Amino acid sequence: MFDISQQVIHETIDGETMIVRLDSGNYYSMNPIGGQVWALIEHGASKDQIVSAFSGLYGLEKKGIEEPIETFLKYLIVEELIHPNGVSPHAGAEYQPAGMERLTESFEPPLLSKYSDMQELLILDPIHDVSDAGWPNPKPEEENNG
Repeated sequence: MFDISQQVIHETIDGETMIVRLDSGNYYSMNPIGGQVWALIEHGASKDQIVSAFSGLYGLEKKGIEEPIETFLKYLIVEELIHPNGVSPHAGAEYQPAGMERLTESFEPPLLSKYSDMQELLILDPIHDVSDAGWPNPKPEEENNG
């Protein structure tokens, strides 16, 4: 299983999953299969469950799906978008989440595209500096005088 980094915000619009890493300013997009993998990660699926879901959906042997899924997950970890958090108690179980459908005619490896052209703007954006009081709000007095 995996945890999505606290430094990440994400949204899926019209089948395209966009991810922004707030601390680095990098942003990412995924192909439809990558977006489905991301959705499974959000729901707590393990690597084996993700492989099983696509194997069942496309009627393919797990061996043909495992390598591209594993490569994709490793890239998400290297980019610090997700963090491994241990093994699911049902990691080896057959897994077919409700509502998952074929988005492409045949299985395509999940892809993650990285963009860094807006790093400076995204790092400066105060969206990640918002307190519970909202934005914009001055720092409390004790912090201003410290």
